Amino acid sequence: MQIVKNSVIYLGSSILSKAIPFLLLPILTKYLSPEEYGKLSIFLIFISLYGVLVGMALHTNIAKNYYNVQKDELAKIIGNIIFILIATTALYFTLTLGFWIQFEELFSVPTALFLVVPFIAFMQMVNNLNTTILRNEQRAYMFGVFEVSLTVIIMAVTILCLIVLGYGWYSQVIGVFVAGLIFYVVGFIYMYKRSYIALKFDIVKIKSILNISVPLIPHGLGGLVIATSDRLFIEQMVNLESVGLYAVGYSFGMIVMLFADAFIKAWSPWFYKNLVEPTDSKKVKIVKYTYIYIIGIFILAILISVVGEFILPYFVDERYHSANEFILWVAIGYAVQGVYKIFFPYLVHISRTSFLATSTVVAALVNLALNYVFIDLYGAIGAAYATIGAYAMSALLVFWYQQKNYYMPWFVRGGGVQ
Repeated sequence: MQIVKNSVIYLGSSILSKAIPFLLLPILTKYLSPEEYGKLSIFLIFISLYGVLVGMALHTNIAKNYYNVQKDELAKIIGNIIFILIATTALYFTLTLGFWIQFEELFSVPTALFLVVPFIAFMQMVNNLNTTILRNEQRAYMFGVFEVSLTVIIMAVTILCLIVLGYGWYSQVIGVFVAGLIFYVVGFIYMYKRSYIALKFDIVKIKSILNISVPLIPHGLGGLVIATSDRLFIEQMVNLESVGLYAVGYSFGMIVMLFADAFIKAWSPWFYKNLVEPTDSKKVKIVKYTYIYIIGIFILAILISVVGEFILPYFVDERYHSANEFILWVAIGYAVQGVYKIFFPYLVHISRTSFLATSTVVAALVNLALNYVFIDLYGAIGAAYATIGAYAMSALLVFWYQQKNYYMPWFVRGGGVQ
């Protein structure tokens, strides 16, 4: 019962934290022009990029070691993670400083603004360390409080700066920074008070941490390229206004991802349980339910696109109404990504997650090539086509690798659900 209760809390907090920015669209599109919204979208992409480079998924080390070491040993690991974060933040701040000296703008955004991004990534990563501990402690309610409160503060500060102070698209930048600072301080104190941080430099532990996290960088960057490079291509090959329109349409289409993630969270425990002692009947059941899921996720994508195109004129300012052309294709793209996610657990089950780096990098390269070709041929909508192609490549590679290393009766007729 505790697992079910925690799962519901995690899902609820995830939906709420993602719904709040979506519900902010009517305000943002009223006060920001498509060009300004495009700049905001590009800046948020760079926050995600720095998050991968600065953070290196370092919080993975907590999940890996939480049940294997004593608390005082875990505190030393977390302390050395913070030392690594300080070093990576300093490194990427220095590199960003070099860009600032050379260029006034980067993708239509003032380069000086990027100087704050390494620090935002640092603060967000420290908060991730805290929420990772909370998940492993099975303190789902407190995790939900942190996750939702962070999003609420971002939105509240954004609205204040946008409507009252008139800071334009910089408003959400300020909101992200203020919320990051608050939860960095709160998260650090919260971990320190509960004896989860021991700031004792240990080169052996740092090497061990890096051995786990550095190989995750290509996977993280590849996924980020697929999810975000489309807007950078549109900015360079079309115009900034199209970036803003695409970003709004994207917000509707990516609702599919929310449902896919919710299903996978429920699917994974059942999936792993059935493969502990796999039988032919269990494998047939898994296969049939997978087929149902795949069909369902594409039907869902079509339904969401129909509903999205209907409500968009009532939801955003009229300057953004042409964003409806992107919704269907973005939704289909995330449906294809949902297919990838249903095959991902097999690689975890057979301990072959190293293949993810290869598959993700290949898919990212395909995405870059398709973005250039399709945007040149079809305009901004070509970016959505490119995303579909990249996620399809990723899904096919993971499916091929799964079937090669762990047989499942995907193409066998017969056999009822047991």
